[in-house]
Amino acid sequence: MRSVLLWLVAVLISSTLIHSQSPAANPASTFDQQLIDQEKQFLEASLTRNPAAVERAIADDFQGIAVNGDFYDRGEVLETAHEGMPKDTRAYDFRVVKLNNDSAIVAYNFIVPGDHPRYSHMADTWARINGRWKLKFRQITPNLWSANDLD
Repeated sequence: MRSVLLWLVAVLISSTLIHSQSPAANPASTFDQQLIDQEKQFLEASLTRNPAAVERAIADDFQGIAVNGDFYDRGEVLETAHEGMPKDTRAYDFRVVKLNNDSAIVAYNFIVPGDHPRYSHMADTWARINGRWKLKFRQITPNLWSANDLD
């Protein structure tokens, strides 16, 4: 009887472990990968102080919502492109929400050392304009649990 009980417990534990593991992530579609690559190129241009590349990537009518809720425009992004971002800035966990064949939202997590809050969720809306992907809109949402982090 005891061996049957131990066997049942072992089966239940292994069954629970199998079902609790997350399924393997699906590989990104070609469309998704194209947008993720576009986003990474834009971030790299911002990190390495490449204002010409940043300017080419931003739509003329770009709008953004900053961490504090204020709106900002293309000119303000170009101003900050000259400053660059801290070396240890990280972007990860990219997700694409396809709106149609010519637009999508690329959302990701973003860490900027020294910023408060240092952890944010980014949502960038890209649109294909005259055959090129352009950043049309960005919303930065802070992770409030990191608002009082000290470096």
